[in-house]
Amino acid sequence: MSETTINASPTKEFFIHMLTRDVLLTRAIIDLVDNSVDGAKRLRPDGNFGGLKILIRVSPEEFRIEDNCGGIPVGIARDYAFRFGRPKDAPNTTSSVGQFGVGMKRTFFKLGRFFQVDSATAISRFEMDVNVDDWLNQGGETDSWHFEFKTLVENTAMNPEIVGTRIVVNQLLEEPRNAFSRNSFLKELEDGLSEGHALVLAAGLEISLNSVHLSNHPLELLSSTEIVPAYLEKNFYETDPYPAKVRIYAGISRRQKMDGGWYVFCNGRMVVRADQTLLTGWGEGEGKTMPKYHPDFAFFRGYVFFDCEDASKLPWTTTKTGVDADSWLYRAVREDVIQISKPVLKFLRDLAAERAEVASGDRSTSSLEKAVERSADCAITKIAPALTFVGPRPPQITGPKMQKIQYSKPADEVDEVKASLGVRNFTEVGLRTFEYYRDYEMGR
Repeated sequence: MSETTINASPTKEFFIHMLTRDVLLTRAIIDLVDNSVDGAKRLRPDGNFGGLKILIRVSPEEFRIEDNCGGIPVGIARDYAFRFGRPKDAPNTTSSVGQFGVGMKRTFFKLGRFFQVDSATAISRFEMDVNVDDWLNQGGETDSWHFEFKTLVENTAMNPEIVGTRIVVNQLLEEPRNAFSRNSFLKELEDGLSEGHALVLAAGLEISLNSVHLSNHPLELLSSTEIVPAYLEKNFYETDPYPAKVRIYAGISRRQKMDGGWYVFCNGRMVVRADQTLLTGWGEGEGKTMPKYHPDFAFFRGYVFFDCEDASKLPWTTTKTGVDADSWLYRAVREDVIQISKPVLKFLRDLAAERAEVASGDRSTSSLEKAVERSADCAITKIAPALTFVGPRPPQITGPKMQKIQYSKPADEVDEVKASLGVRNFTEVGLRTFEYYRDYEMGR
């Protein structure tokens, strides 16, 4: 290196010890599943994944994931899959979710100090064993970044039963070793896999964790003749060879405070769950956008799907746990997200106000609540395009203003009065005694 050259090369220590801190353990494991999903997409470009499986086993001693999703071609393994970053000439997997060339290696380093990869396609197979500490120290000052194949077979037909990829990580680090012994962590991982890959699970791909088959979380909105969810589609980069398609759904679902909000997907992978923050417009205030999230909005559900054959155009982060809020594409769509939300939130405010009027006695029943109860869960794939959410308006209050009366008396005394009146419940006791006083003591 000359005296005028400034060394800006990366270090292995950065990738092994620092980059791994940027991702949660659950998300790191889901990154490996993303690679298997991309294999399934290469193998079945029609999106029918029936018969394909991803099997995950974790224990304090070992992490293992294997699939029958087509395997990693030797050429991709040699030149691209194990690079730290995605080369610009890397072959494109249509609508891929393993986009950045970081996740698989970062997960290996986050899990342990020894990993094995065994992968076979229809015409090739390779194996590699990597001791991370040995690799860290190899190369001296040249700092060689290469791995080596342990075995390599090319241009040879393989037994279809072995086609797929098997990854084993041993010599686990303390964090994964402890986590893999906790049921709470396994439940968190199970939920993350089920939600993050709900769409491919629905398309027939099987994922199991420690022999437990995961079920997909259906994406549904309530629908009826009275309540109609909003659904719109938009296209971007239309003159580009790889245009992006965006689908936005907004409506209501069963009331769950922690599940209310916006869900964002990139190429079928959920990257944002139940967002209730400024990211999706909540709480900007000043009458410009949307109010802060409130328990009254726990019925609200919104889904945004970004899809593009060129995954680099999509607004996701390298950890796939959020969106790039500065992305031009995301900023353009965010305004639609805000506008499509407003009629839903207006309906939910009316619903909350009507329920409060029932509680105060001003109304006998909530017509909006009954409309919600009459609605049925509808898969979003069956929802017809509609630019605006439609919901009933509360009817005007007719008749006299009502007022609820409550008081407490000793139970045995109330039972005596109930028996004397010959009524069935305490509500009737209150009603009859009020009517008696009004009719006979006030002469009304």
